[in-house]
Amino acid sequence: MASLVNFSRLLRIGARSCTKSVTSECLTKHSPIVKNLWDSQIRTYRKLKGVPRFVPWLKPDPDYQTEVNDPTEEEEKLITEVSSEINQQIAEDKTGRLFAVVHLAGKQYKITESDIVIVRGYWPPDVGDQIKLEKVLLLGSKDFTLVGRPLINRELVTINATVIDKTFSNTITHFRFRKRKQYRRIHFFRIQHTMIRINSILLNGKVDQKLEVEGLDRVY
Repeated sequence: MASLVNFSRLLRIGARSCTKSVTSECLTKHSPIVKNLWDSQIRTYRKLKGVPRFVPWLKPDPDYQTEVNDPTEEEEKLITEVSSEINQQIAEDKTGRLFAVVHLAGKQYKITESDIVIVRGYWPPDVGDQIKLEKVLLLGSKDFTLVGRPLINRELVTINATVIDKTFSNTITHFRFRKRKQYRRIHFFRIQHTMIRINSILLNGKVDQKLEVEGLDRVY
């Protein structure tokens, strides 16, 4: 035991003598020569081929100053032909069964007529209330699809629904247990459910029609 103590003392004395003999000139970490060498290594590394200049999984910053190119004559002709065919189907009532993707209570639902949608969690409407779904992300039929950016104009699409029931989910058990701590907790809870029925999905007017004034139906 005494030999181990003496050996540790010798190590401490040797370490002190080594640190005292080291001068500031030996510490070249902050010297300008080392900095210049480090910069030169970085410059040579950047000139190497095949070395990535950015992290590949990070997307570059979006450029919001980019200009949108106007469509060419061929593209304008194609747009007018497609919109005229869609407007003709709407006028002749040949669109068939429409479906839509709506944003409701923080979630997205794909719906069609006579569907029953269950909204989980607290939702204010009561049973029998007539509601209108205005956040329509997408509308489609068998021949065409209208995609919003991000929403379709509320005056173009009308989705009417009725609240038919407000109930609770089945009983959910939440059990917590910690081993060797004599800790056990059981909680039972149920989530509020609101059931709505989709009455109708309607297309109003022409697809490419631009009104001078919008939102007159919302003036009370």
